[in-house]
Amino acid sequence: MYNKSLPTVDEIINSLKRSYLPTILIEGTDDVFIYRWLKSKLSTTLVSLQACGGRNNLFSIHDRREEFADKNVVFVADRDAYKFTGVPEFRSSIIFTSGYCIENDIYTGSNIDEFIDDEDRQDHQLLKEIIGKWFAFEVGRYQIDLEASQEAALTVATHINVVSPIGLRAICPKYATEIGYIEPDENILRYVTNDYDLNIRGKQLFQMLSRFLSKKGRFSSFSDKNLIEVALKQGENNYIDKLVSDINLALTAS
Repeated sequence: MYNKSLPTVDEIINSLKRSYLPTILIEGTDDVFIYRWLKSKLSTTLVSLQACGGRNNLFSIHDRREEFADKNVVFVADRDAYKFTGVPEFRSSIIFTSGYCIENDIYTGSNIDEFIDDEDRQDHQLLKEIIGKWFAFEVGRYQIDLEASQEAALTVATHINVVSPIGLRAICPKYATEIGYIEPDENILRYVTNDYDLNIRGKQLFQMLSRFLSKKGRFSSFSDKNLIEVALKQGENNYIDKLVSDINLALTAS
């Protein structure tokens, strides 16, 4: 895998101090393939791409950006929980995705959901409703926790097969008990689902598609990663175009 021994925060900062190439810093290795493809769309490809080993590391480097202020460094990150709380001023120089994460931008700007067979559309919509309710519950819990502690975390990384296993047309009772699930606040649910494809974590959007596009008996089978690549390379995508444009502007402004 790409992330065999990622450099530490100190090592990345020391490398930036010595570098003469413009550098794009991204969070982790999961999305390196995506950002390598985006890099090919930039006005210049003479750019270094560096994964930081996670969001916290990228933020730590951002906090120390005065140490390499004379270098051309662009920070790019998933919006994550900032989708619901807003980006704080001290992070405003970071380029954030429009949706919850980069996969949201890929999904929303594509027509990948048209791959769903007509016979599966109703079940796909039901699954989206189940995942939407669970996600809204987690957003509501996060907002409550945030009032009590700035260390609160939005815990929505669970795979959809855990939230609602294949064959079950509801949230898994065992999982619901484990997390203390209750029906989400109607206002939060409405807010989340009114812009579903940008708000619900993008990896889960592709997981839901893959459930139906990889089922037994289909002519072709698509994993969630297959679908991300297809959607990314489909062609014009306003959200991805905006991200590329924002990175281009930041590189030329530095």
